[in-house]
Amino acid sequence: MNLQRSLLLGLLALGLVVILALALRSERVLVNGLPPRIIVNSQVEAREMAGALAVGVLGTGSMAPYIPNASNGADPLKTVVAYAVLNTDLVYSDITPGALVIYSINYVKGSNTMHQAALLDASGWIMTGLGNKEYENRVRVTSDNFVGIVSKVYVWKP
Repeated sequence: MNLQRSLLLGLLALGLVVILALALRSERVLVNGLPPRIIVNSQVEAREMAGALAVGVLGTGSMAPYIPNASNGADPLKTVVAYAVLNTDLVYSDITPGALVIYSINYVKGSNTMHQAALLDASGWIMTGLGNKEYENRVRVTSDNFVGIVSKVYVWKP
């Protein structure tokens, strides 16, 4: 009985180690995929450095702490807290796990969404925000709603 119990505990421990290793690998992929985050002194400086084609990023908190939340009292769906620069040489087929991608979705009218590519399935890319507890399963990034892959992000000191 003790031998069976020891084997069972050993297998459970091994299973836990494997699960933790896979989780750490997945986390590294997501973190390693982040483009450079450049901190400047003001929104005006960030806009100038990012250039005219940069995409404003809203302060919803879904990408915190990489992208800051909107300040207290500010509408997070209207407050730009960063500017993302797209790599114009990359297309939808260049998305890899961990890449920061900008895409359009129907339920956020008038602005785009920026999250990390997590997993490709038959319907497209499943995305995740760093500050979100769950993957974004309602919508996939496809070639139809793909806007671009981010090469760098400018944020400013509060």
